Amino acid sequence: MRQPPPIGIVTELPGFLRPIPHQAGAMIATILGSGTSTGVPPIGCTHPTCLSTDPKNKRLRAGLLLREGPGVDVDAAQAFIVDCGPDYRQQALTHRINRLDGVLLTHSHFDHVAGIDDLRLYNFRQRHALPVYGNALTLDDIRTRFHYVFDPPQQGGGVASLDLHVVTEPFVFLGQRIVPIPVKHGMLDILGYRFGDFVFVTDASEIPPESMDLMRDCRVLVLNALRPEKHSTHFSLDEAVEVAREINAQQTYFVHMTHYLEHHETNAMLPAGMELSYDGMSFEFQPEYVE
Repeated sequence: MRQPPPIGIVTELPGFLRPIPHQAGAMIATILGSGTSTGVPPIGCTHPTCLSTDPKNKRLRAGLLLREGPGVDVDAAQAFIVDCGPDYRQQALTHRINRLDGVLLTHSHFDHVAGIDDLRLYNFRQRHALPVYGNALTLDDIRTRFHYVFDPPQQGGGVASLDLHVVTEPFVFLGQRIVPIPVKHGMLDILGYRFGDFVFVTDASEIPPESMDLMRDCRVLVLNALRPEKHSTHFSLDEAVEVAREINAQQTYFVHMTHYLEHHETNAMLPAGMELSYDGMSFEFQPEYVE
């Protein structure tokens, strides 16, 4: 098994404004969207954050890209995403996601799956069904919500072709061991994921002790932090900071944020090693490859 190298340096996309030192077998994680279900700004909002011209205060709905690299042609690089929300088409165009090998779903709320119809373009181009992974509850909802994908009403309708895989335990995808992390989103059972030295958890309001154990010793943690005030189905910023302190990752980035968390003001208050993510932010991580 390959040994993980030192963590890469965060950079900004598009354009790789600061170069990332390449490590053999490494991948690049890119935050496609750092916002909550309304996006930031929400329609009609006049909050100061929403009126900001700073691009780090513009947040599309949450999503994550994991792609082989750096140093690999993006059109040839293996790539997959976590969640596929209503802004996915825009995100894919921005980040040139012309090839996609699969999708991992955390849960089936609208802001995490509403872009699934756009996956059909990969079917047309790549000429095979796209693997989609999630827990049984999520995939059952996908079958219901996108019933026309699995039971097309007519030929030639141009629907996506999806190959659903129920996740109950660690699995291998693209030669990597991926560990599902069960968490609670209010009363809903959803999944986070661990990719080698990187853990991604969004929309959590509670993390069971056994799931906390799956998150320990990671070097990068991406964790949801909705707003300053408590919420019934999401961690507040203070709650997310406490979870991050317990995990003690080398670097924590918060995600799935409302406009009540202005980027720079919030970062100035956060502990060392913790900060808000932003759309297009990327970093290098080391997957756990299997022989």
